[in-house]
Amino acid sequence: MSSSTSPELAPSTKRSADDATKSSDQAASPSPSAKKQRRSASPAHNDEFDDHDDAGLDDAQLLAAVQAAESAAEAASSQPTASTSSAPAIPSSPATRSSTSATRSSTTSTPKQTLLFGAKPPSQPSHPTIVPPSDPSDLLYVERQTMGPEWFRHLEAELSKDYFTKLKQFLQAEEKAGRKTFPPPHLVHSWSRLTPLDSVKVVVVGQDPYHGPGQACGLSFSVPRGVAAPPSLKNIYKEIQNEFPGFKPPNHGCLEEWARQGVLLLNACLTVSAGNAGSHHGRGWENLTKVVLKTIADNAARGAGRAGADAVANSKIATMFAKASKKHNQPAPAEKNEDKPAAEEEGKAKEGKQSNGDHACKGVVFMVWGQPAAKTLAEAGITDKSPNVLILRSPHPSPLSAHRGFLGNGHFAKANKWLEARYGASGGIDWTRL
Repeated sequence: MSSSTSPELAPSTKRSADDATKSSDQAASPSPSAKKQRRSASPAHNDEFDDHDDAGLDDAQLLAAVQAAESAAEAASSQPTASTSSAPAIPSSPATRSSTSATRSSTTSTPKQTLLFGAKPPSQPSHPTIVPPSDPSDLLYVERQTMGPEWFRHLEAELSKDYFTKLKQFLQAEEKAGRKTFPPPHLVHSWSRLTPLDSVKVVVVGQDPYHGPGQACGLSFSVPRGVAAPPSLKNIYKEIQNEFPGFKPPNHGCLEEWARQGVLLLNACLTVSAGNAGSHHGRGWENLTKVVLKTIADNAARGAGRAGADAVANSKIATMFAKASKKHNQPAPAEKNEDKPAAEEEGKAKEGKQSNGDHACKGVVFMVWGQPAAKTLAEAGITDKSPNVLILRSPHPSPLSAHRGFLGNGHFAKANKWLEARYGASGGIDWTRL
């Protein structure tokens, strides 16, 4: 009896369970009309160049709005992956360590990621450790211990000025009051360690560090490896992909590889209070970074004559060899950098050698995105008439303005064309190397 009834009860039980599951799924998922209402309720994006919708807002307010939007988007995008963040967890047992290691391996080393983004990225470089000074009145101990030696030599006199002393006193007061500042002190001068003065070929002018936890790293537009790319950086990746179709955006927002190639990623203001965009404006950083920009332009001006000669040589000599080779049906010889007498080259040894990155500056490209960055460059005294520089201007890559001229500006290819005319065929930047 029981064997004949059980087959009849099982299907009905299964149908009931299926119906219950479908009902709960339908209740959990919003209806198409609800989705449509949410989309229509989303605020429209205005950008920093609107002269009607943004009337009454100054650059600082617009910049704060942009950065607030980016931080909110970054926080939302990083929520699901909080368990795999780069902050080390304190293991409670060997089993926990094994579990954590297995999880990280499965989320960071899959064949699909290797195919899409290349091999596993190199490990992070060690950052300087700051030792508290024996003399409490030494306000430059952070700069002495964390700034690149070459930059510190060039800026030491500037760092001793009254305005910088007041800036350091302000930062100390913020710390004593328990107000968190980004980036942490050991990262504030990352730009100087990764890109020495004599290696600068491109300057990307930013305005303010990211003010969300774990984002600011001392490089404009960049975030530490392991942190998702903010919206502005995603638009930068889009533009690179437009200009270099083989480029596949990485799954991170770390731009240190650019910095190592000679791209100085410099914000006008080097610190910010947590969650408060623009909070350190006018405290003194802008005075220092304008001196940094002017130092770069002056260094470029000193190499103007040599750069002009090299630009002519790179364009005309190659053409001459091509014509001669075609006439005699012979392949053109490879270009050589050592086509000057050895004595002359030795006489220029003090200017440096291009092969090690310690070379005489043959020109610098300034990438200026948005009105605040353009204002910073102009106040530093750098214009289109400055010798041996190229200034590329466009709207900011923020979602608020990228569609108004950043996307499609061609800046990365234009920069390389200009640099290759001065530094040779290999003198450009590999923007796809991240």
